[in-house]
Amino acid sequence: MKPIYDIHCHVFNKDVVIRRLVNIVQSLLTIKDLLENEISEENLKYKIELIKNTLSDISKDSSEMVFETLDSVYKGKVVVTPLMFDLTYADDNDGNENKNKRYRKRIKRILWLLSTLVIPFIKGKVKRKFKNPKMAESIEEIRQKVVDFNKKFEKKSEKDVEIFDNANYEQQITDLEFLSDKYETIKPFFSIDPRREYRGGVNLLALLKEKVGGENKKFSGVKIYAPAGYSPTDPVLMGTDEQTGIYAWCEAGKIPITVHNSNAGFACLSTVLMVRGHVNLNNAVLEINKRITFENKFFSLKASEAIAERARILNHPKLWELVLQKYPNLKINFAHFGGSGQIKEYVNYTISRKSIDAEIFEDSLLHLSEEDKKVITKAYKMRRKKMVLKENLTTTERGKVWNAMYRAGLIDNWSKAIFDIIKNPAYQNAFTDLSCFSEGIIISSPEDQKLTFSIKEELKTVKRSFFDKLSDYEKSKILYGSDFFLAQFFGPTMQQYFTDFKEAFGKDFELIASDNPHKFLYG
Repeated sequence: MKPIYDIHCHVFNKDVVIRRLVNIVQSLLTIKDLLENEISEENLKYKIELIKNTLSDISKDSSEMVFETLDSVYKGKVVVTPLMFDLTYADDNDGNENKNKRYRKRIKRILWLLSTLVIPFIKGKVKRKFKNPKMAESIEEIRQKVVDFNKKFEKKSEKDVEIFDNANYEQQITDLEFLSDKYETIKPFFSIDPRREYRGGVNLLALLKEKVGGENKKFSGVKIYAPAGYSPTDPVLMGTDEQTGIYAWCEAGKIPITVHNSNAGFACLSTVLMVRGHVNLNNAVLEINKRITFENKFFSLKASEAIAERARILNHPKLWELVLQKYPNLKINFAHFGGSGQIKEYVNYTISRKSIDAEIFEDSLLHLSEEDKKVITKAYKMRRKKMVLKENLTTTERGKVWNAMYRAGLIDNWSKAIFDIIKNPAYQNAFTDLSCFSEGIIISSPEDQKLTFSIKEELKTVKRSFFDKLSDYEKSKILYGSDFFLAQFFGPTMQQYFTDFKEAFGKDFELIASDNPHKFLYG
């Protein structure tokens, strides 16, 4: 029997999970917003239980215990590739060595606000609106977890791992090396950040040769997370006349690289950032070696906008295409396929720009073919200096308009950009995974009335409208991944996630979860 692979997952323990604070905050604020509007008691109960259970699953003392939670679903039959997450320099502080002290204080304040204001508000609202004491108890359990997280910021002794320091990174290495030795089904990926070479004096290539390419290697690949605060074309990665780059070594040794590639997730905390390499500013790719300033602050009401802004500037697929132009044989996985929201938009040809300034509209069409101009202008009509999308476009018409608008730059869709890269025969070793797919609905089991979140129908749409229409070569570039445990903050349980993928893809699940990832890892 062929092995099944989960090509994208995490087994962070409680010392690392606080770095995913953004997931906790977003989940709780979503519940707060829903309570201020209309939400059914059943849906609210599901969301609260989801957060509570996920926090319990990940708040383990060891990474092995987190892995055991994942393996309770996989039952030892799935090979997993847990990815490290190096955020030692998450707050670059414009290059100085403050070790994230500014943001440590801000995170402590956010945790305090959650535990003393936001969660009590939710609890009080639930008591008054639904009069459900059991649900209120669950909310109190969530509050206590947040309180415990806050306490982790208080260093008790030299033996304790501080949340935002290098010891945390080293602890991940220790944990994953231990798991790699103990379990044949664990093939971890080693995380690197080029700023370790600039700030810490570490020779990253020498480190990778030891950890990923050495005789006693414990790691099977490399993880890169550019939104954490650097360019994919940083000289340490791309190489210089004086120094071999990380990509050159990986390409020569056929070392697989997984790169975060969606416009969501996590991002650097800094507002001012020193960047070396290419960036995507105002939809133009520029090579820089200077400080840049982001418009949105990470710790603000615009946290989601801040994450999207940093992703767009530091991690856009067009930046990664520069990497592949220089290293076309690089074995690389563009994780998340741009994100489930972007996938849904691409598959359904959703046109979100219903109204466009007439001057911007006209300028965007200048470089297009006559056919594309005709398609777009036919779909829009002038109304008070605005070009407004006509209603009732057929599926075929909408698809033509969407693609023409993408070529005009009026649509920026990461899934489309990634697909254009992986289907290019010049990049034989480029892949993408479907990890953290979280588009779905809450459903009720007729047997026990238990609520669950299912992504099956949305996945069936992706398979029917996109995957089934691909050539065999294009299908060979799609990988299964869970993004455990991070996806569980917003969507299905791990068991539901795995079941939905198998049912939605049917006989093709073996292709995306066995054949393709095996090629990525070992081909």
